[in-house]
Amino acid sequence: MMTSNRRMSDIRWLALLALPLVAAAPAPSTEEAPAEAPPPVEAPPASEAPLPPAGREIVPRDTVRRILGADVKGVSGMVVGQIVNVLVDTEGKAVGIVLDYGGFLGVGKRRLGVSWSMLSFNKGSITLGLTRDQLKNFPEHRDGEDAVLATAPAPPG
Repeated sequence: MMTSNRRMSDIRWLALLALPLVAAAPAPSTEEAPAEAPPPVEAPPASEAPLPPAGREIVPRDTVRRILGADVKGVSGMVVGQIVNVLVDTEGKAVGIVLDYGGFLGVGKRRLGVSWSMLSFNKGSITLGLTRDQLKNFPEHRDGEDAVLATAPAPPG
């Protein structure tokens, strides 16, 4: 019985000691912090009408194809590499591709620039008008340098 009374006494003392701490704590605020005002929306100048929404052009899916990563076959029908980039001029016209060429399981692979005019786009494939042998000693393409593009060989004579 004595232990029970002592425990009650200890609890009362702790409560009395904690009372001033609770009383000194600031009351929780019931007001919400003022929200930041959203930035003002700029209205178009009175002399300019709002721009119309963008137009739409529908292109049938069977008339376009993705070419990045596509296999490129040589004139023999064998795959010579994959397209890793398309090179465009300052007007946005395609002038060439960068081809991952050669190698085996990623070893010995080189990147070559190839002129757009050397490519034929058929329904299911892209064909390069050059052979592997014609590309064998061609210089490697380097980003940030002038692009050297493989083209048709000069006519003999």
